[in-house]
Amino acid sequence: MENKTGKYFKYAIGEIVLVVIGILIAIQLNEWRNDSINTKQKQKVLLALKTEFEVNLTRLDTVFYYQEQSFLKFIKSKDLIDSINYVTDNTILKQNLAHGGFGYSYNPVNGALRSAVSSGDIHLIENERLIELLFSWEDLVIDSYEEIELLQKYSMEIYIPILHKYTQAREIYFKKDQSSHRSHFVGLFKDPLFENYTQEIIFKSYNYLDELKKIRINNLEIVELIEGELK
Repeated sequence: MENKTGKYFKYAIGEIVLVVIGILIAIQLNEWRNDSINTKQKQKVLLALKTEFEVNLTRLDTVFYYQEQSFLKFIKSKDLIDSINYVTDNTILKQNLAHGGFGYSYNPVNGALRSAVSSGDIHLIENERLIELLFSWEDLVIDSYEEIELLQKYSMEIYIPILHKYTQAREIYFKKDQSSHRSHFVGLFKDPLFENYTQEIIFKSYNYLDELKKIRINNLEIVELIEGELK
């Protein structure tokens, strides 16, 4: 009886060990499967983010280019104001006004980023710096909206009205179109209010361009870190 009990006891222990080993193997296999799924999902998320931020970079460079051209026009206007007593060619003055003081908004695509955040997939990313940049991205862009809104508001409410006081829009924007009400370009450039407005817009444009530069630095770093994660 003692021998049989011992055998049964050993058999029971063996069964328990086999069950435990089976459970451990199942757990390990499940972890491997989950790791494989997470790795594939992570790659999918990273590729989507990479495409999105490359598109955003192209958009940003386009906005920056046109905003910089507008900024340079205002710098030229300032130079013409300083030398207006020596400028007699209305064509030069007119050509420098055609930009109209426009402000160009930067509106990035954020679909992949918002999807990664809402689904929690963003936490599959291991690089902490990348996660930090992704979470702060939209706030950084929103900060630039404040600058461009100030610029656009100033242009529409102050800059454009003083242009209309001295000039006809058809003479500025349509090269071959002539108005029966002739523009007084020299008078515009001699007006002290126009000088103040020009200087103020230069200041606001400069601040906005500076914001766009900061966004570009972050965009480039995000793309670089994503590429590093994909390797």
